[in-house]
Amino acid sequence: MALLNKLVKFGIYAAVFLVALLCSLYLTSKWIIQSEEEVLVPNLVGHDTVYALDLLTSLGLNIKVGGFMWSETVPKNFIGSQEPVSGTWLKRDRDVKVVISRGSRRVRVPNLVGTRMREAKLVLSQNGLHLGGICRIPSSQYPRDTIITQRPEALQEIERGESVDFLISDGPKSFAVAMPELRQRTMGQALRILDGLGLVAPAVKEIHQPGQPLNTIIGQNPLAGYRADGDSAIILTVNRVPQAKGPQAKFWWITYQMEPGYFKKEVALSRNQAGEDVLSYSKIHRPGDRLDWLVWAQAPEEVIVLVDGMVQRLKAGNLDWGDTLTFHYISSGDEPATLY
Repeated sequence: MALLNKLVKFGIYAAVFLVALLCSLYLTSKWIIQSEEEVLVPNLVGHDTVYALDLLTSLGLNIKVGGFMWSETVPKNFIGSQEPVSGTWLKRDRDVKVVISRGSRRVRVPNLVGTRMREAKLVLSQNGLHLGGICRIPSSQYPRDTIITQRPEALQEIERGESVDFLISDGPKSFAVAMPELRQRTMGQALRILDGLGLVAPAVKEIHQPGQPLNTIIGQNPLAGYRADGDSAIILTVNRVPQAKGPQAKFWWITYQMEPGYFKKEVALSRNQAGEDVLSYSKIHRPGDRLDWLVWAQAPEEVIVLVDGMVQRLKAGNLDWGDTLTFHYISSGDEPATLY
């Protein structure tokens, strides 16, 4: 009996101790929680995210993105709403949830006329718009796959997610004609006929066929009467006597810069053809004028430039002052020669 009484007393003491311990822990934790410093939540609505982050960090609060929203009044990447609202007391190291604006649902349609479809798709995607209907028509003014017009027109406001329709160039209109008979004609006559039909310039092959008229066309592809499209390749064979091998003719770009001064000068250009000088250009020019010519010749020496009757001859090196004459083979990367 005495042992039982001792056990009961021990149990009572243990229970009282446990209750006292729990009460002490509860009061201590409540005191610690209540003793944490509280701060006043600022107004973040209408401010950009960088400003909000800096402000909350300085107050010991955290920013948390709770979502995104469309807004006609709040600019893109600015805060549209917050939780808790401004004026609320909040303990440090707590989160403030913000909803960020995506900007207006409406957007101005970009001007895409004259751009290629590949670029247009990228611009539409960047503006939240979709590619709508596409219609193609032949056009000689716009290259193939280039936008001719659009609907809605540029700078009109539409909802994001809407579509833009395009009228696109399909390139020049294709056509076909019957190939004319060009044999026994000269190259000049053939070129005029082809140009009048809208056909491309031909490739020329030269052969010598005795018994046939010289400098006339003796073969053609396509043959006369066959179909020739607007962009078909045309090959003409011309009967010519083989020339002795020598320097091949090429285009030369000639630039002449007149020196500053007070008096005008006569500038003339001639080209040596078959041992004879043929005058190609003659005109009076003012000091400081720049003249440009494109000349077909085997070498610069075939071309003679005269200024007031004085021949401008080739000289090595560059001149800092005075009239300068430059010959440059336009299909070559070589440095131009400087003449005076």
